[in-house]
Order: sequence, then C-alpha cells, then structure tokens
Amino acid sequence: MSAKKNSKAGFDEHGFKLVLSGDYFQFDCSGCGDCCRNVRDSIMVESLDIYRLARFLDLEMSEVILRYTDTAFLAWGFPVFMLKTKEHQDACIFLKDSRCSVQQVKPRTCRLYPLGVGPDDKGTGEWLNFIVSKKQHHFKGRRRNVGDWVSENLTPDERAFVIADYNYAGELARLIKAVGKRHEDRIIELILFFKYTAFDMPEDFQPQYTRNMEQLKKQLKALIR
Repeated sequence: MSAKKNSKAGFDEHGFKLVLSGDYFQFDCSGCGDCCRNVRDSIMVESLDIYRLARFLDLEMSEVILRYTDTAFLAWGFPVFMLKTKEHQDACIFLKDSRCSVQQVKPRTCRLYPLGVGPDDKGTGEWLNFIVSKKQHHFKGRRRNVGDWVSENLTPDERAFVIADYNYAGELARLIKAVGKRHEDRIIELILFFKYTAFDMPEDFQPQYTRNMEQLKKQLKALIR
C-alpha cells in the first residue's frame, strides 16, 4: 500500500496505524467475505449500531443484544458488546453464503473497513483515521484516498454520535471511578439500560441518546452521594 511520508509508519500496540486524510491506500471489496471471518471478539457494536439493527430486524434493542452479541468489558463496570461469531472459521453471525445479511445497516466498524475513525482523545478537536487491518492481501485494487473513504462511508449522524460518545465516555469514566467498585453491579445495570436499551424505535436516535446519557450521569452522581 502507498501513503504519504507524513503518515506514522507501523502499527501501534492496539493494531492500528494512524493515517491522514490526504493519504492513500489500495482496497477493493471482492465480496469474498474474508473480512467477516476470524473476527471473534473483534467487532464492537455501539448504541447506534444496535439501534439500527433493531429497527432493521424489527426487534427490541435488548433482543438484538441477547441474540447477536457477547458482552465484554473495556474496564471494570464498563460493558460493551461484540458481535457473536459462528463456530466455523469464527465468522460473523450475520455472514450468510459469504454475504452480509444486514448489509443495509451493518455496523460502522464494518462499513469503514479497513479504516477506523475517532476524535483525538487529547482534546485537539482533530479527527483521527486509522488502518485497522493487518491482512495485507486485502490491500489491492483501486487507489483510495483516506479522506474520501471516510466521507463516503461515515454518515453525518454517525460522526455526531461518535463525537458525543467519546465525550461522554470520559465523563462516565470519571464518575464510575468516583462511585467505586462497591456499586459495580449497579453501575453495569445503569449503563446497560441507559446506553443500550432505553430507546423507542420510532423515535430518532440522537435526541434519545443525549437524554439517556444525561440521565445516566445523574444516576451515577446519586451513587456517589
């Protein structure tokens, strides 16, 4: 793959390689389904992903979580969800005949592949782009611009959600630490409810998410007192 000189060389300890909007990479989807295999515990689904899947599958968000995800923890008291995989080749649970069965609403992680994005956690306001795949055989085909790829595959509502989610994550982490491990079960219960299930499917996502996060903060602060 090719990239400009100002990209950082090599992958970091998380398996990511920082790239800039002006950098280039080679990638074409051949429909082989290879990027959907050997993905056990690697595809995190966020609140917005679960909301979209629930609407597409005509299920409640809690049912999507139960049927299609496994629980993991970023840190104590902070649950996240990973897509379940099948026993054969650790393939994504939504992979059917080498095709994504939820293509219209597939998670942001999948749509942006082989890139990932996120706000700079140093508070600079910059938007960071990462190469998240080490599978070199995927990097062939058309020459792609990083900035164009992100613009084409990251919707405005996803961008707004990611920024809000990163900001809330920092606030929640501080509150969880202040509450302490004595209330760990209650912390997990609150996060599961407000962050992942307390949504009405007919309503727009972002206003509900913001309302839920503010309620979650209030509940955590009450535990501190």
